[in-house]
Amino acid sequence: MGLATALCPFFFIIDTSLPFAARIALASTAMATSGVSTALVGWCGHPYVTTIRTVADLSDSKPEENVVPRIEGIQLETWTLTLRPRFTTVFDSAFLVETKRPFAKWELAESVVLQRSSEAGSEVPTEETVAETMNAQGRVLGRWIVSWSEDGTKGVCRGEGKVQRFFNVHEELLPLSIR
Repeated sequence: MGLATALCPFFFIIDTSLPFAARIALASTAMATSGVSTALVGWCGHPYVTTIRTVADLSDSKPEENVVPRIEGIQLETWTLTLRPRFTTVFDSAFLVETKRPFAKWELAESVVLQRSSEAGSEVPTEETVAETMNAQGRVLGRWIVSWSEDGTKGVCRGEGKVQRFFNVHEELLPLSIR
């Protein structure tokens, strides 16, 4: 896109036998082609995951104890078209489901149905954050929130802000603890 923008003025500077309308048509075609190809690269590459990390809960253990941390979720690193990293932390991997979107393998679920509610007598939250997307500075850009039914078995999800929803991963390269 930048190269096309930089070279388009030369259509008008260089002396040729082309009429002015033809020069405008050539410059417009070059800019449109460059814009569409840049948009396609951005759309196809947006969900590509470069790094996956587990997020562990170490709050209950002391530093000197030899305790295996409980996995609290996974963090997926993607990049924007301007090469800025985005970190999406998914707190419950049950919300990552197969997608039909091209160039992606997983998506954050739109709805979830649990087999049974949480333990009898326990408080069922009405809403909870299941994923959040942050920039490199740690600023939260968006959240994926589930709203639970009264019995706590059905959840409907919605995005708030700019949450990364689709992810392209190679499952065969994942460790068994994440699969």
